[in-house]
Amino acid sequence: MKKSSLNFWVDVALFTLLAITILAATVEVFLHCFVHVLLGLLLSAGALTHVALHWAWIRSSFARFTHLPDAVRTSFLLNLALFCAYTACGLMGLSARTLWLIFPPLHFVLGAVHVALALAVITLQLIHLARHWKWVTSTAQRLLEGV
Repeated sequence: MKKSSLNFWVDVALFTLLAITILAATVEVFLHCFVHVLLGLLLSAGALTHVALHWAWIRSSFARFTHLPDAVRTSFLLNLALFCAYTACGLMGLSARTLWLIFPPLHFVLGAVHVALALAVITLQLIHLARHWKWVTSTAQRLLEGV
């Protein structure tokens, strides 16, 4: 499988998993059934896979950051912000869940921070998707023509 095809299918899976994780949050609030937590852990693993697949670009961009064209530098900063938001959101969510029975007031505070970070993740993810929309549509068209 070509690298661009692999990246495309990993991205589709991650976007789908993000949407399901967000929808599962509603169930989680009322039932505390850990579905959202498990999906969030899967999403974290998928995000790390995504980073691993793009590691050469990350390393190269970091090494040449001051010499990058503005659009590439902006993409790098957006991706860094997205990674930090995902990481912080996941850590806050796990911390909130851990404190659910131990110390409920802190659970609610960390839960509110988790929600705010989740909104930041969604916003940054939509910006990221918009910036890569041409690649998404051209790759999808190429893959669907091959079917």
